[in-house]
Amino acid sequence: MYHSHVNVAVQDNAGLLGGFIVEDPSKQNLPQHKDYLCLLQEWAVHQLPWGTLTKGTYPLNFKKPEFNFFTMNGKCYPSTKSFPVNFGDTVKIRFGNIQMHHHPIHLHGHQFHVVGADGFPIARHTQIAKNTILVASGETWDIEFLANNPGIWPLHCHMPHHVTNNGAPGVGGMFTTVNYG
Repeated sequence: MYHSHVNVAVQDNAGLLGGFIVEDPSKQNLPQHKDYLCLLQEWAVHQLPWGTLTKGTYPLNFKKPEFNFFTMNGKCYPSTKSFPVNFGDTVKIRFGNIQMHHHPIHLHGHQFHVVGADGFPIARHTQIAKNTILVASGETWDIEFLANNPGIWPLHCHMPHHVTNNGAPGVGGMFTTVNYG
């Protein structure tokens, strides 16, 4: 994960962040392996009456840590991109969070193994199975699961106001889906 270390309050809070994935050459191009990056972000939208907000651009405040709008990869539901997989795929999702709040990310319909932390793999014999992973500020976590339960499965932050963007009409928050038939 990378982010700014200059004028951090403005640059990080304006979304200057991203991820690097360094792949193991022996695992590249496996037909049944999906690998996704999911960056968790929070924003301070100026307190306007929610009824005046429409889909698109929002007036942001980069200096005050009063976050009230939450996204995955810079988008809020329903504009988030889903994670398409096929039955039988091994799916890895890498979560990153550089901002202030923690986010308990929950996957419906599957148990996953925690396979990496802060860019380092976790030995198979010490991996734990979960369906929710707490991604705290400054952390990255990698999860992996077998796509063996077809459907459209929610993947979201388990904090209600992070999923609803504090009740803003027509826009959700940290919510997407894992899809396969």
